[in-house]
Amino acid sequence: MSIDLDRRALLGAAAAASAASLMPSFASAQAQEIAVGWYPGLLGGNFRKGFLDTYPEAKSVKIIESWDNPRFTQMQANRNQPNLHVAIFLDVLLPIVARSGLITELSSAQIPNLADVDPRVQSAAGKFAVPATYGSWGIAYNAKHVKKPITSWADLLRDDLKGHVSSPNITYNSSIYTLDALAGLKGGSLKSPEAGLEATHQIRRSGPGLWDQESIAVGWLKTGEIWATPYFSGNVLAMMRDPDLADLRFAIPAEGAYAVSMNITRVKNASGGAAPEAFINHMLSVPAQEAWARAGGGRPVNAKAAVPKDVVDTVPTADKLRRVDWDYYAANRTAIVDQWNKVVNR
Repeated sequence: MSIDLDRRALLGAAAAASAASLMPSFASAQAQEIAVGWYPGLLGGNFRKGFLDTYPEAKSVKIIESWDNPRFTQMQANRNQPNLHVAIFLDVLLPIVARSGLITELSSAQIPNLADVDPRVQSAAGKFAVPATYGSWGIAYNAKHVKKPITSWADLLRDDLKGHVSSPNITYNSSIYTLDALAGLKGGSLKSPEAGLEATHQIRRSGPGLWDQESIAVGWLKTGEIWATPYFSGNVLAMMRDPDLADLRFAIPAEGAYAVSMNITRVKNASGGAAPEAFINHMLSVPAQEAWARAGGGRPVNAKAAVPKDVVDTVPTADKLRRVDWDYYAANRTAIVDQWNKVVNR
């Protein structure tokens, strides 16, 4: 009888080992060190609260902070010796990044939580990326100075706000949303941006200028030098917690706000084993998604995650947000920047 029990124990152990070999090896993968590239400043701090502080193996993750353009430039420079495993990009650069040969497709076999991503949330790069979250690009304004609420992109050009409005410069990628919106006021778009360029020139000349760093925009809002600027919903919600910005509001223009997706990509880098996929899987998990929504004010992409009321009020679902043709922008980026410099900066 004891021999039979021993035999059963051995068979049970063998079966357990066999089953374990079929499961994603996250436990062992998580111990390996990986490097993740995301954002500096307020946005990066909120990413850390939502996605890193909730990760059991957080000590194995090195965060490298930079904005999209320098991050991608560094990835290109390090093509033969990559120093990142996971990189976050806005939709603006995503088509270019996807065609660079620097990232690999994401696999649901390695990242099970991909199955729980809201089907309304689409990546601009297909299987090469998945949004970690999305917010809306609308208009932030200070209700202390702006007595008539902002309801339209055209309000950025209102006479009562003249001299107290700013907008991001072309060096800040999200400026493209505003360009498309302002062009649309006169029937244009990114493909025919002339009216948007002229409107941005008017904003630049009548106020303190355009900003290319968030710290500048925040500083101007705090001092009252500007009363309104196009901005990202999540950062506005975070700034509203600042006593100096208690009167800050976020407007979803009647013409529509824009979807701002922050997308996860897996860099081609053989080191790290399955640890990068384990971290991506965590970023898409319900606990991380809900923690991010509370800290960063963006909508979770996991369909099972709860959405805070302030996020519901400032970020419509993905199917109700406007989108830019990023493939067109990628193909015509140089020409658009040249037009901007000739018209806006004249």
